[in-house]
Amino acid sequence: MMLARAVRRATAQQKGSAAVIGNVRQEGSITIVEIEGRFDAVSAPQMKLELHQLIEGGKTRIVVDLDGMDFIDSAGLGVLVSCLRRTAAEGGDLRLAGVPPFCRSIFELTRLTRVFDVTQTLADAVESLAEGADD
Repeated sequence: MMLARAVRRATAQQKGSAAVIGNVRQEGSITIVEIEGRFDAVSAPQMKLELHQLIEGGKTRIVVDLDGMDFIDSAGLGVLVSCLRRTAAEGGDLRLAGVPPFCRSIFELTRLTRVFDVTQTLADAVESLAEGADD
């Protein structure tokens, strides 16, 4: 699995490709969404559409795995904030996992680390969201 992710990331970096949802899967009541590529003004409208469709379809407990993302700008950040608001409005939550170091600094500079629950690993994000449901 790690090798496949590394190959997808290398391919995305070579192409400079727009962000895509690489995989969506369920772990119990939690939906895991893997985002790969450049999450920028070019890809943001499509990403927003796809993520909002998941939320409207009842997937309101979401972990977004950003490990495969190689760039994010304000448009990508805006999509994530929009999705957080949508999940919260539906009684759910959205967590971020695997934020690459070069992107994490953007989250820190914009103080979005105060808005989002950001974890290093996917497992930590799933666990924290599962624990949040028990509160």
